[in-house]
Amino acid sequence: MPPLSRTERIVALALVLINLALKLAWTGVNELAHDEPFTVLWSQASWKELWAMFRTENNPPLYFLLIKEWSALVPFEAAWLRIPSAVFSALAVWPLFLLARHLGGMRTALLASVLFTCSNYHYGFAHEVRAYSLFTLFTIAGLWLLARATKRPGSETKLMLHLSMLNVLLVYTHFFGWLVVGLQGLMVFTLPELRPLRRGFLYGATLTMVWFLPYGLIFAERFSQSVGQGTWLTPPVPEELYNMVWRWSNVPVLTVGSLLLIFVVSIKDRWRSFGMRLGLLWAFVPLLGMFVVSYKVPMFLDRYLVYAAPGFALLVAISVETITVNDRLRNGLAATLGFGMAFTFTPWKDNGLYPSRVVAQVEAWRPTTNVPVLLYPWYYMHTYAWHADHDLLKAPEDLQSELAQGGVYAVHDQENLLLPNGDPGTLVLVVAANEIDNTTMLRSGLRNSLPVVDSVEADHKVWVYRFSR
Repeated sequence: MPPLSRTERIVALALVLINLALKLAWTGVNELAHDEPFTVLWSQASWKELWAMFRTENNPPLYFLLIKEWSALVPFEAAWLRIPSAVFSALAVWPLFLLARHLGGMRTALLASVLFTCSNYHYGFAHEVRAYSLFTLFTIAGLWLLARATKRPGSETKLMLHLSMLNVLLVYTHFFGWLVVGLQGLMVFTLPELRPLRRGFLYGATLTMVWFLPYGLIFAERFSQSVGQGTWLTPPVPEELYNMVWRWSNVPVLTVGSLLLIFVVSIKDRWRSFGMRLGLLWAFVPLLGMFVVSYKVPMFLDRYLVYAAPGFALLVAISVETITVNDRLRNGLAATLGFGMAFTFTPWKDNGLYPSRVVAQVEAWRPTTNVPVLLYPWYYMHTYAWHADHDLLKAPEDLQSELAQGGVYAVHDQENLLLPNGDPGTLVLVVAANEIDNTTMLRSGLRNSLPVVDSVEADHKVWVYRFSR
């Protein structure tokens, strides 16, 4: 593949700028929810507290450090705090364009870029104060370096060293970065086009492991705990495989059409195309592998598969280019898929989560702070605190005591619950994270002393109860 022409460089730059414009828009349309308040909380911690937190956290430190520095420069608002994620997601289209152009040409590069740009799935992560868009950027860049090395005779060792350095950033961004390194290794050892890179890749992977050693013990402890103790999630159902591809494709018709296209091309091409084989490994090995593992250790397939989603966009684009028909049909297929994704792209829509309504409901049911509020599970206090008063998250070490001064208490232990303020005549309980079934005993105990119960689902899977006499 020849170097990029001037026109191709302009197109690539335009795609990045379009991504920036789109992903910097509507950054405040969603309320801060899920794990975002936790990230924001620790962005305000002292360095000593932050380093102590890293010893027990399930994510490595790079994104936390970046957001800590960023939060010191901008207003303490959700829209501003999400800007780094939006920028990382916008930049990811650059290596994806280069990789797709390398494997299939300009039409493939344009289609893969459009599928990524107009993906509601990726757009959601571009607006989260979490590491997923940075994780995506490093993953795509790593696969680009790997593929590029096949066309740079004499530069393999240098490019593998660059890949190793990039992988260090990758594994310090998310622990699942090691799955990406493993995926790279699978490609190097199974795809004939990449086999000349085996020695350089092994050398680079060894360097990555050496650079990760300072965090290796923490990683081992967190991994063993997750496997040994399990998670609170339930194993997935087979339908989740289709649902995952649906998320990547915006709507069912594009999902079915894309899968049918991939299937037909795979049969006709017999996997002769390097791009098809690389795309199939990138998209479906993580999807199927993590689905199977989730029967033993259930996990969030949705967000944890963010590194596989660009592989699906690339695979669809490569399939259009590989199908053995004339250019008119290829152009028609590319236009149909591209316009289909653009037409179903809804960046202005929110995610349907409104934690502020939980706070509003609590305040409506407690005329004074003498009415205690219990939060279960305890970690919902981060979300509650943000929507009650942003400034509460500016002092992580004092969060629980500050909430307690206002009559709000995080429930760490249901069985040894000590009701505050003696014997209140009214008490409010917030049950979040779909934990209703796990609070049956708690709610039954409260009902024994406070038999009049009102309840409302104030937010998605977040219930607010008022117990009174």
